[in-house]
Amino acid sequence: MTSKVDIMRVGVVIPARNEEKRINITLRMLFFQTLKPNEVVVVDDGSTDRTHEIARKMGAYVVRINRKSKVSRAGTPYMAYVINKGLQYLYGKKLDYVMILGADHVLPKYYLSEITKRMNQENVVVASGIILGEKVSKTIDVRGSGRVIEVNWFKEVGFKYPLNWGFEAWLIYKALSMGKRVKVYKDLVTYTLRRTATSPLRYYYWGAGMKAMNYHPIYALGRIFFTFRKSRAKAINLLRGYLAQVDKYEDIKNFVKYMQAKEILFFIYSQFL
Repeated sequence: MTSKVDIMRVGVVIPARNEEKRINITLRMLFFQTLKPNEVVVVDDGSTDRTHEIARKMGAYVVRINRKSKVSRAGTPYMAYVINKGLQYLYGKKLDYVMILGADHVLPKYYLSEITKRMNQENVVVASGIILGEKVSKTIDVRGSGRVIEVNWFKEVGFKYPLNWGFEAWLIYKALSMGKRVKVYKDLVTYTLRRTATSPLRYYYWGAGMKAMNYHPIYALGRIFFTFRKSRAKAINLLRGYLAQVDKYEDIKNFVKYMQAKEILFFIYSQFL
């Protein structure tokens, strides 16, 4: 008998810019999955190399964006726009799950079959594995790349990311605010073909995301303090981002602050046990 998991249909969105040296490896391992994706769309964000040619030749559908700026937009609301271009293509397809995947992110061949099976069994709507060597403190810290989203629920919230700071974290808090489950599966280990950038500027982006989601001030200051212990420049940029004037997510801002207030109280209580 064929189980529901055996017939799961998965669509994949891969944002890419000048990735001709890596996109072939990522796609090769993606098409080598034991649960093969039904649709793969590569969103070519203004590449000046052969990214789109290689992706198309390997069997992906390619959406091209004409962007002339050479400045990296990773971590900014613009990336939500890029990913949404791919999601827009997938919207009318018959799918059970969609995955957002970085162009340099390589998955083990069992990744899609295993993660969709677990999500189906555990009623999880957003999940991911981890990257080799990555430390994950909480099981709700779902990655942006390698993230798998249940389609029916995703359509309930628009089937797209908001064009705002912290859009990836928004999806997690949105699910939690609706009583849904999200999860990181720490035994599903993946790897990337280059290290994830953690420049001081990226910390400014994260700070702006914290502000957009209405992080509790004590919670935010705690993150800034622990960052300061490792890097003064990164901590300063995290603070600058948190103090920036950004639009807050009206739908989750109260939930986020309340959830973090409970974490703060639990931490204080645990110190006196």
